[in-house]
Amino acid sequence: MKNVRTLLLPAFVVLAGAGSAYASHITKDEGSTVIRGYVYRPGENPECVITSKDCDTSGTFVCTADVGMGPEPLYQLNGTSCPDQLRHTQPN
Repeated sequence: MKNVRTLLLPAFVVLAGAGSAYASHITKDEGSTVIRGYVYRPGENPECVITSKDCDTSGTFVCTADVGMGPEPLYQLNGTSCPDQLRHTQPN
């Protein structure tokens, strides 16, 4: 019985340590970039209004911000227009 404890206790400690390290590891998406979001308002001057919100270039959630007119989707500035909608890896 004592031999079993001396073998299982260190094995349990190693597995618990490895499991907690794996569980607390933060994964980074290598393909995403943080970009400042712009609200697209057609017909206004300028059409692309800068916000203080940063978004990703990947993800499943639409990146939104409230810039005075309720939550609006954010876009990436490209020259003088903002055609590409930004995504977020977490909900707003």
